[in-house]
Amino acid sequence: GSAHRSGPRGVHQRPLRRVTQTVDLTTDRFRGRRRWFGPLVTASLLAVAGAALSFGAVSVPGDQVLGVLAREFGMTAFAEPTQQAQAVVWGIRMPRLLLGFVVGASLAGVGGVLQGLLRNEMADPHLLGIGPGAAIGASIGSAVGGIPGAISGGVVAGVVTAFAIRRLASRASIDPTRIILSGVALGAALSAWVGFVVFAADRATVPPIEFWLLGSLTGSTWRALGTTTVFVVASGIVLLSSARTLDVLGLGESSARHLGMDVDLVRTVLLVSSGVAVGATVGAVGVVAFVGLLVPYFARKVAGPRHRHLLPASAAGGALFVAASDLASRLVIEPIEIPVGLVTAAVGGPLFLWLLTRRRDA
Repeated sequence: GSAHRSGPRGVHQRPLRRVTQTVDLTTDRFRGRRRWFGPLVTASLLAVAGAALSFGAVSVPGDQVLGVLAREFGMTAFAEPTQQAQAVVWGIRMPRLLLGFVVGASLAGVGGVLQGLLRNEMADPHLLGIGPGAAIGASIGSAVGGIPGAISGGVVAGVVTAFAIRRLASRASIDPTRIILSGVALGAALSAWVGFVVFAADRATVPPIEFWLLGSLTGSTWRALGTTTVFVVASGIVLLSSARTLDVLGLGESSARHLGMDVDLVRTVLLVSSGVAVGATVGAVGVVAFVGLLVPYFARKVAGPRHRHLLPASAAGGALFVAASDLASRLVIEPIEIPVGLVTAAVGGPLFLWLLTRRRDA
């Protein structure tokens, strides 16, 4: 009968709905925070976007920025932009800004999913090794097929690494914290192989090692933005639709199985989808560390534990964090550009150490 019908996420829908309704009663205190979070993040995104399009090695006045945007969207209400403003704003800075949004939303959303999947707030695609694993495939792919090859190679390698984590997570005797620490060791080993690939390849076709291991939005193109967005949107639909499933997993694996969840299937689908999203971003901009750790941690404080609210909040916060970090990387030591991954690591690294220390003291 319908009481035993399984949904697309491997869970019997009726008991799952009762569980999530119960969770709703415990999250009322977050409603007020969610009301102001949306407008605040939206205003912050617009502010960062305006600054990112205006400031840099070549400053573009605000009226010229508006003129460029008006021309591209078929409006004539603003002053006609100069050719230089058109080239800088639309040809260079706009794809870089939008790619930063996509990368940040992807990494933070995946971080929120992995933390729910492993029931551990230290879970992060970089710490689990998915990022460094994807970097190997991306660096090989870039030698063969440029940016499309890098993104495709990153996706394939990201999925392979996710399957390796899936096998590790399937061992019931292994604690989620040990899975994460194993991922840290795996990531270190994979990073060494990235270095080997880069140094063995033709320097004219493969970006330098700091691009892959520290991340950079320098040289972002509309083509890279389009290809990355396709993979991120496709995997993001799967991840966002898993919100109710992740809520049940939060009750514990045995409780989830009792409610009819196919835990193994859920793990596989979510890890593979995470590998696709992370692999695409790594292929486009390299490894940008700690976004998936930092942003979901603070988003949970605002949006609450329900993943229906947490995942969109994480994605929005991630877009803001990466775009703001990239802006800082361009302006801190002008005209030198710092890799954006250095900025995110400078913020996320201390938080990871703090979380690790707190869990040991608990």
